[in-house]
Amino acid sequence: MRGTKTLAWIAAVAGVALAVPFAALGEVTLTFEFAGFAPHAGQALALRVVDDATRVEVARVLLPEVPGETFQLDLAPFSEGRTYQIDYFIDQNANGLYDAPPTDAAWRFFVSSIVGPGIVSVVRATAHTDIGWPPAIDGVVGANEYRNSLNDAATGIRVHWHNDAVVLYVALVAPGTGWVGIGFDPDSRMQGANYILGAVSGGVLSITDEFGVSGVMHRTDAVAHIVQAAGQEAGGVTTIEFAIPLASGDAEDKPLAPGQVVTALLAMNATQDSFSARHTARSAITMTLDGGN
Repeated sequence: MRGTKTLAWIAAVAGVALAVPFAALGEVTLTFEFAGFAPHAGQALALRVVDDATRVEVARVLLPEVPGETFQLDLAPFSEGRTYQIDYFIDQNANGLYDAPPTDAAWRFFVSSIVGPGIVSVVRATAHTDIGWPPAIDGVVGANEYRNSLNDAATGIRVHWHNDAVVLYVALVAPGTGWVGIGFDPDSRMQGANYILGAVSGGVLSITDEFGVSGVMHRTDAVAHIVQAAGQEAGGVTTIEFAIPLASGDAEDKPLAPGQVVTALLAMNATQDSFSARHTARSAITMTLDGGN
């Protein structure tokens, strides 16, 4: 939606001119007008929109082919008064993946002070930014979607992970239809670990953020710090994807850091969705976090 031509403000950041008109408070659609993209005609473009305060990804789109010099994308929802990080890249080598520049062309900019539906003018810049394109938290794990993965022989759980400087993205793929969970960086046995447990029942995901209060017990955090989560149960396999802050500042969350080697506790119940049901398999693994890009 273009709205009126009355502009509340105009700003220019790294070759991006932003213009948003006045409107009533609420959620709005913005029209992104791309210009200068003739060099990328026929190449795929991927774009995501992230709430800068919560780190929640609110939109992700794939344009299979850039049509030419100019084109438009309508994106929603944007909430008025909030700031959004916009990451996008051109798949220059056509491998279907994000590769850091200069292999792919990638950019980042911010949209803020939104006061209604309007236009965001995106002019192609020659300077690129490594945006560290993260997985989509949608309950489906695609090939090569995560930077890291391992199979745990003891539980049969496949663990995928990927992080930037702020957020850790994790997928757990478990053989069974019950709950599955992971506990990060325990002090001793279960003590001090930050646990995320999830289960899918009737197509609905239940997920909980917990903390190890003793060597044999964990309890639900007073405040959950799960940025985003999704899951599915299909073919006797449960998949849980979630994103959490590396360091939430909550005493009930164990802070993690880019590049850290982390012990993680895995557990699952093959048939029961109730988090109070005892695990049917458990194990411990070692994860090395990414450096932060």
